[in-house]
Amino acid sequence: MKIKAKFWIENKGEVVAGGGKTALLQAVDQLGSIQRAADEFGMSYRHAWGAIKRIEQRAGFKMVETKLGGKDGGGARLTPKGKAFIEMADSLLEDLQAIVEKRFRQKFHDRLLK
Repeated sequence: MKIKAKFWIENKGEVVAGGGKTALLQAVDQLGSIQRAADEFGMSYRHAWGAIKRIEQRAGFKMVETKLGGKDGGGARLTPKGKAFIEMADSLLEDLQAIVEKRFRQKFHDRLLK
């Protein structure tokens, strides 16, 4: 048996960060492009851009900075504050998952599932 749990961070009842949202932001930063990140997730640019805007609005600060195209090309990356937030959120969510799994083993495996 396994236990499954999902965690997310909310602000005023609206989701700011969870697995999918942080993964999209990380992809933008790693790939340097909202379009490329959207392609990775099988979504349109418009959908990805809308998701990023909602995350920023709910968080209360800018997560992604963009640079318009031109001869040097455009791009996107996480702001320093956005990068710090995503790193802390992912770390916290991983810690919570580990705690849940440990408690599950303590409660069930040690008593019933040996």
